[in-house]
Amino acid sequence: MGMPFEGFSIEAYDNAMHEFSSIWVDNFGTGMMYMKGKYDEASKTLTYTGTSVDPMQKKEIGVKEVFKVIDDNNFTMEMYMTDGSKEVKTMEINYTRSM
Repeated sequence: MGMPFEGFSIEAYDNAMHEFSSIWVDNFGTGMMYMKGKYDEASKTLTYTGTSVDPMQKKEIGVKEVFKVIDDNNFTMEMYMTDGSKEVKTMEINYTRSM
């Protein structure tokens, strides 16, 4: 659409509920994505699930983010959306720690 994509998340660990919480916002959407998730130590993967509003359809849809630790300096994030019947990968970001 001729403009750079910018997004950010706020993430926290809830000690009482023993789960992670995340809010995602970007300049292509018109609302916030709310998710909760669990970390799997064996696979070094944090998987969030939640909801967002599809601005085109004006309805709530399911969302999922999967963070995978590669090593101490790298991890990946994949984002998926579903309308209830089909899950579609909508984004992948590869993170590298700046030294």
